[in-house]
Amino acid sequence: MPLVFSLLGPVAITLDGGRPLPGGPRGRRVLAALALEAGRVVPAAGLAAAVWGDPPATWHEQLQNVAGVLRRAGVPVARTEAGFTLSVDPVDPMDPADPAGAVGTAGAVGTAGAVGTAGAVGTAGAVGTAGAADPAVAAELDVRDFALLRRAAEARPDPGEVRRLLHRALELWRGPVALAGLRGRVFEAASARLAEDRLDCVERALTADLALGRHALVCAELAGLSAEHPLRERLVELHMLALHRSGRRGEALAAYTAARRRLAEQAGLDPGADLTALQAAILIDAPALRLPDPADRTPPAHGAPAGPDPASIGRPAQRRPRPARGRAHHTEPGANRNRPRTDAPDPVRAGAAGARRARPGTGTPGPGRAERDGGGWGPPAQLPIGPGGFAGREGEVEVLRRGLVGGGGVCLVTGAPGIGKTALALRVAHGLRGEFPDGQLHVDLRGADPAGAADPAEVLAGFLRALGVDGPAVPADPQERAALYRSLLADRRVLVVLDNAAGAGQVRPLLPGTGGPGVLVTSRYRLGGLERRVALSLPLLDEPAALALLSLAAGPERIAAEAEAARELVRLCGRLPLALRVVGAELAALPHRGPAHLVARLEDERARLDVLDGVRAGLRLSYRALPPDARALLRGLALLDAPDCAAWTAAAVLDRPLPAAEEALDALTAAHLLEVSGPDGTGRPRYRMHDLVRAFGRELARQDGAVVRRVLACWVALVREGRRAHQGLDYPGLGGRTAARVPDPAVLAGPRADPVRWLGAERDALVATVRQAARVDPYACWELAAGGEYLFDLRSDLAGWQAVQEAGLGAARAVGDRTGEAVLLVGLGRLRTCREEWGPARAMLSAGEALFEELGDAHGAAYAGWLLSYLARIQGRLDEAARRCRRIAPVFEAAGDRYGQAHALRGTGQVLLARGEPERALEVLREALAVAVLGGAAWPRMCVLRWVADAQRLLGRLDEAEAGFGEVLAFTLGSGDLAGQSAARIGLGRIAQDRGDTAGALRHLREADALGRRSGQSLVRALAAPPLARALLASGDAPAARAVLEETLSSCRRMNARPLLAQLESALADVPG
Repeated sequence: MPLVFSLLGPVAITLDGGRPLPGGPRGRRVLAALALEAGRVVPAAGLAAAVWGDPPATWHEQLQNVAGVLRRAGVPVARTEAGFTLSVDPVDPMDPADPAGAVGTAGAVGTAGAVGTAGAVGTAGAVGTAGAADPAVAAELDVRDFALLRRAAEARPDPGEVRRLLHRALELWRGPVALAGLRGRVFEAASARLAEDRLDCVERALTADLALGRHALVCAELAGLSAEHPLRERLVELHMLALHRSGRRGEALAAYTAARRRLAEQAGLDPGADLTALQAAILIDAPALRLPDPADRTPPAHGAPAGPDPASIGRPAQRRPRPARGRAHHTEPGANRNRPRTDAPDPVRAGAAGARRARPGTGTPGPGRAERDGGGWGPPAQLPIGPGGFAGREGEVEVLRRGLVGGGGVCLVTGAPGIGKTALALRVAHGLRGEFPDGQLHVDLRGADPAGAADPAEVLAGFLRALGVDGPAVPADPQERAALYRSLLADRRVLVVLDNAAGAGQVRPLLPGTGGPGVLVTSRYRLGGLERRVALSLPLLDEPAALALLSLAAGPERIAAEAEAARELVRLCGRLPLALRVVGAELAALPHRGPAHLVARLEDERARLDVLDGVRAGLRLSYRALPPDARALLRGLALLDAPDCAAWTAAAVLDRPLPAAEEALDALTAAHLLEVSGPDGTGRPRYRMHDLVRAFGRELARQDGAVVRRVLACWVALVREGRRAHQGLDYPGLGGRTAARVPDPAVLAGPRADPVRWLGAERDALVATVRQAARVDPYACWELAAGGEYLFDLRSDLAGWQAVQEAGLGAARAVGDRTGEAVLLVGLGRLRTCREEWGPARAMLSAGEALFEELGDAHGAAYAGWLLSYLARIQGRLDEAARRCRRIAPVFEAAGDRYGQAHALRGTGQVLLARGEPERALEVLREALAVAVLGGAAWPRMCVLRWVADAQRLLGRLDEAEAGFGEVLAFTLGSGDLAGQSAARIGLGRIAQDRGDTAGALRHLREADALGRRSGQSLVRALAAPPLARALLASGDAPAARAVLEETLSSCRRMNARPLLAQLESALADVPG
C-alpha cells in the first residue's frame, strides 16, 4: 500500500501499511505543505511560515527534527541546500488502458503554488528539483490527481471524455473544503485556490453536458448556480442555452432579463457582449444554437467541447473565463432529492456514489463564523443548538415535517410564552437538515424584547451576508435587499427559521418568493393576514409528556420514586415546558432533594399563582438558589440590549475579575437561565438570554444605570485598545470625555491580540450597544461608533457602518457635542467615499474639516484633509492632493500620530507616482514606511509597503517589489481586506507581465478582478482592468480584453475618476477591432 495524501477535504495522511503518522500535528502540517508542492523544493522559511504562521526563533532546528522523525518512519522528506522536498512518485489516476495517462508526467502540476509566497517569506515555492534526495516513493496524492485529470480533460476533443474525466476529478473531493482542519494563511490561501479550481471543473463539466445534449438534465442546476453567482455571465449563458434547447425559450429570455437587472443593481453594469449576442440569437431562434445531429457533428478544436459554445455566439474567438474566487458549488449526495428534475439520474453523481460537486455555500459574516476572506464556504448552518431534552409533541413534529418537506408556504407555530415554540421549531429544523442541503437560516426576531423587535432590513442584511453577499454588495434599500434575498433563495432547498416574530409585517419581507425553501415561523401572536401552509397553536403539554420532560432533566428514577409529588409539581408549573425545564434543573442540582421538597416551597398561594400565570415562580425559585454573583449577573445582563455577550461583558456587569465572571456564567448556564450559543470567531463561547428570562431579570433590576454605564466604559476601553493595536493610535477627538475602564486587564487580550477578529465577533453586540448608548451615554455612543469604524471598513460592512455612525452623529448632536459631530461627519464622509458617492463624501469631509478647525483641533482637521487629498488624487486634482498632504504631515508629526504621518507621506508619494516620478516617490515612500514601522502597528505599514513595492516595480527592481507585494498579500489574506488583496494581486500580475510571464499575469489579475467584484467597489475592480486587458491581449484573447475594459469604463465615468478613465480609454484604443 503506497503513501496516501488526502488533502481535498479533511486532511488525512496514511503511511505504508496504514501506520499512524509520526510527528504529531506539526508533522501533519509539514507533510501537507510539502505535498502541496510534491516534487518541488520548498524554501525552509516558506515551510516554517506554513507550519507556524509566525515561526519561533528555533524554527530551523524544529523543522530538522520533524523531518528526521518522518524520514525514520519511511516518509521521503529530504533536506537540500534550497529547502525541503517530498520525493514521491504519484500513483497514476488514469486507468491503465486510458491514453489520458500519458498526459503530463509525475512532475509538479502547481496546484497550490503558495507555500513560498503566502507566508511572505522568500520567493515562489518552486526553486528547483530535489537534487540528490532519496529515491522517490509511490504515493497517492489527490491534489495532483485532481490537477492531472483536469489537464487531461483540457486535451480531450470528445465532450464525453471531458465530462468523464472532470467527474472523476470531482469524485476525489471528500468534503466541500480542501485542507480542512489546517489553519493559517498559507493553507487557507491554498484551499481557496483549490476551491476556485473545483468550481471551474464544475463549469466545464456542465459545458460538456450541453455539448452531449443533456440540456434538460442541467437546467435546474444551472438555475441555482447562476442565482448564487449573479455576476458570473458565463453561467447565465449556459443556463440560457440549456433552457432554449429544452424548448423553454421564454424562460431563457427571462433569465437574461433577470441577469441584466442583477448586473445593473449590484454592479451598475450592462450585460457583456457575449450575453447580449446570445439573447439576440435566442430571439431569432438562430440555427447555430441548435445541437447538431450526432451524424453531423465534426470533431471540435483541440480541448474544446463538441457543439456550439454559447459564449461563441456573436464573436470570433472562444473565451473561457476563469471562475471568480470565492464560494464553491457542491452537491452533497441526495442534495437534489426535492428539486424539480427530470426522471433521469443526476449526471454529476451518476455512477459515483458520494461524489461531490461544488455547491454554493456561505457562512455567517458576523460573530461566530470563520473568516470567509480568501476562502470558500459551506452552506449556511445557523441553527442554534437544539433543546437538550424534548418530550411529547410527536403529532406536531410530524405535521410540521410534512408541511416543510412538501415545499412552499409558511409553517406557523403560535402559543403562550414558555409553551415550547422555540424548542419544537429547533427539534423539527434539526431533524430536517438533510432535507434542506442548501443550508439553514435562523434568526431571533425578538418579538417580545422590551428593547424592540428586530428590524427586517437588518435581518435581511445578515441573511444576505450568510448567503455570500459581501459587504457593500448588500443593497442599502430594504426593498432591494428583499428582492436580492428572494433571488438567491429561488428554487433552493434552504430552511428559514424565523423565531419569536412580532407580527406579520416583520415576517413578510423575510419570506422567499418561490416554493423551494421551507419557512418555519414561531410567534406569541396569531399573525393575522399572513398566508400559511400549516398553522399550529400549541397547547400545554399533557401530563405524561410533562412528566417525561421533568424526568429528562431530573432523572426518571427520582420522578418515579415520588410519582404523586412529581404530578403535583407538574400541576403547579402549569405544564409549561420552560417552567418544567427550570424546575427540572433545580432538581438536578439538588440530588438530595425530591419533587416533594419543591412542591412544599411552591405551595403558597402567591407562588402558585405565579406559576400558573407563567414561569415567574420557576424562575424565581431558580434565581433564589443562585449564588450572589450569578443573581447580580442575571439582573445586569437583562438590562443590556446586545443580543448575546462574551465573558468579558459579565466581568464588566459584576465589576469582578474574569474567572469570577465565568463562574457566575456557568451557574446561570447550569440553571438554564442562559444559553451557550456556540463559539464566536475568536473561539470563545457566547451567551444568550431567553426573552422571558430577560423580562424577569429586568423586573428585578428595575433600571440600574450604573451597570449599563460600567459596561459602556468597558466597551470604550476595549474598542480603544483594538484601534491602537490595529492602527497604532486613537482616532483624533476620542478619549477624555468618556470613562474607559476594564474590570480585569485580562479582558484586553482579545482586541490586543487580533482586533479585527475580536470586533468581528462582537459586531452585532456593538451595533446594539451603540444604539442603547444613545439613550444612556451619548458620549460613549459616538466614541464607540467612531472607534469601531475600522472593522466595518475592512469587512466592507457598509450597512453596519452606516447604522452605528448615524446613531453616533445623532447622539453627539443631541447633547451639542461638536467634537463628536466633527468626528462622525468625517467618518460618514469616509463611508461615502467607500461607496464611491464622491460628491456627498467631499461635502461631509469638508464640513467635518471646517468644524475641527473651528474647534481649534488641527489633528482632527488633518484627518479630514487626508481623506480629501485621496478624493482629489483619484479624480485627477494632483496639485490639490499634494498641497493637502504637505500641509497635514507636520500636523500629524506634532501630534505624535505616526499612523497619520505615514499616510500623509504616502499620499505625497502616490502623487509623485501619478506624475511619473518613481525615484522621488520611492524616496518619500521609504520615509513613510520608516515612520509606519516606528508606529508599531502592522496595518499602516502594509498600506505604505504596497506603494513602496509599486515604485520599485516601476524602477525595474522586480525581486524587491515581488517580496513587498507578497508580504502585503499574506497580511491582507489574514485580515480579510479585499481591496488590499486586490492591490497586491495587481502588483504581482504587473511584475509577471514585466517578466514576460503571461500565464502568471493572468492568474494574478483575474484573481484581482474577482476580488474587486467581491468587494462591491467599482474602483477596486477598475484598477485591475488595464493590466488584465493587456494580459488577455498577450494571450490572444482580444474580445475578452475589450469586454473587461468596456465593462469598467461606465463605472469610471460615473465616478469621474479622470486618471483611471484615461488609462482605460488608452488601453481600449490598443485593442484591435
